[in-house]
Amino acid sequence: MYLKVRLPLPINSNPGMVFPRRHFAKMEEVADLGALFIDDLLDYKEMLDRGELPLERATSREKGQPLCMEQFYRLLGVCRIPEVGKDRLELPPVRQGSEESEELVVVACRNYFYPIPVKAADRGRLTPGEIQAQLLHAMVDAAGAPPAPRVGLLTSMNRDQWAKAREQLIRDEMNRMNLELISRALCILCLDEGGGDRADTDADTNAMLRAMHGAGTRHHSANRWFDKTVQLIISSDGTIGMCYEHSAAEGVAVVRLAERALARAEVADRPAPPPALLPAPQAMKWNVPPDVQRTIETAARDLDRAISDLDHRVYTYRGYGREFMKSCRTSPDVYIQLALQYAYYKMYGYLVTTYESASLRRFRNGRVDNIRSAHGAALAWAAAMCTAETPPLNDGSDEGQKKVSFNLYGEQKKLELFEEAARKQTSIMEANILGKGIDNHLLGLREAARESLGELPPVFCDTTYKQMIEFKLSTSQVATTTDGTFMGYGAVCPDGYGCSYNPKKDTIIFCISSFTSSSVTNTEAFRQSLEEALDSMKLMFQARKVEN
Repeated sequence: MYLKVRLPLPINSNPGMVFPRRHFAKMEEVADLGALFIDDLLDYKEMLDRGELPLERATSREKGQPLCMEQFYRLLGVCRIPEVGKDRLELPPVRQGSEESEELVVVACRNYFYPIPVKAADRGRLTPGEIQAQLLHAMVDAAGAPPAPRVGLLTSMNRDQWAKAREQLIRDEMNRMNLELISRALCILCLDEGGGDRADTDADTNAMLRAMHGAGTRHHSANRWFDKTVQLIISSDGTIGMCYEHSAAEGVAVVRLAERALARAEVADRPAPPPALLPAPQAMKWNVPPDVQRTIETAARDLDRAISDLDHRVYTYRGYGREFMKSCRTSPDVYIQLALQYAYYKMYGYLVTTYESASLRRFRNGRVDNIRSAHGAALAWAAAMCTAETPPLNDGSDEGQKKVSFNLYGEQKKLELFEEAARKQTSIMEANILGKGIDNHLLGLREAARESLGELPPVFCDTTYKQMIEFKLSTSQVATTTDGTFMGYGAVCPDGYGCSYNPKKDTIIFCISSFTSSSVTNTEAFRQSLEEALDSMKLMFQARKVEN
């Protein structure tokens, strides 16, 4: 699904994740946190190598069914490799028995890349203090070095263009070795300087933009390797987060990895100074041909243009959260999905093809199918919510009584339509997670036809099918347990919205995206419509409680 897409990874594919903000008094504290993150990733990788990752089971709908854990094994040491037409995933080798693995991380600092071995067969793992010292070496070295070649920007390009540039790079032996080291590294640790925040944007949104794309080539975007599945980001001004390449795993596995590292770093002691210093890490040296240098400059212009076109907002709705939604006897996910349909209808007067990811982990190697939330029942309810009330039919003399009885009748009808829409939404969701959705089946038929017939049957060339897979509202629930953490992504079509949501006890965090070049969409207008929709839904349910 992902590897054939030729669009650049930043904004179009890679989600960003924001961690709670920190305050660093000195650069040693930045290295402390980086060392603790890496130390936990080593623990996690060793647990995976031993096959000790606990099996998860479904908590609803065929409760107790085992869930596939394969995605959790495809996070560390994984890299997407660009190739013309279709990329490939490079996975770490499978360890045999008690075979000890050698591990490294790559630290990005001021656009330089430093490979740091953190585990070797002959000496074991580096301690957190030894890792911290290596990170400090890299930070000091990069600070005193001339400007680095901005090779990381190549990973932000159209995939075919990057694949061709990569072919030129690997003709040089040193470049080839650098790319191999990056590919097999556990992760990229991006140590950013401060800066890059937009003056007209709130702190949460600025943090998300830096996680998604690095805030532009004048700031941190070249200090990235967007092909890498896990990029941890620590900025000297306290902005912390992650950018992850989506083709290897879904958000649930990434959130689990990130929140574990955050929790452990929160309670860990400061890394103890090592008894002896190890050899200092050396920055990768690149031999960049003139043609590739020109490609890097093109990549910089294209990325900055894409960043300026992104209209993104992190919005925390504070009217209520999942506890109120549960009190309405409605699943928070169903409630929010219907709120999104209502918000869209309020703006445009119609619904559009909607994507909501549905986990298929009940099946081996299962990823996601699509819950199509724009159904007839949702349309009927949204239209009822938006229809102006007409005067009541009776002409009773008690005007106050007449108004109350009419409003209660109207609210009752809206509630009935909502409950019907919620039942339909739940039914579609259950069918999807149990393997009875339509999108993956159609995708399989389409690709099988392409391979066996060499061309697509008419049904897959029909305008209705094309409209059906153009998701103008792309959504997903990305729940986190750590305060101050949330994940967001871009829209998936030029005239569409991307909207993740994270229901908390008394709030809901939305990450809403669209493109400024579109004359159809507007992120702030959608945010306002969503706020009004959620407020109106609360009034609808409160009216039921008054009536009861």
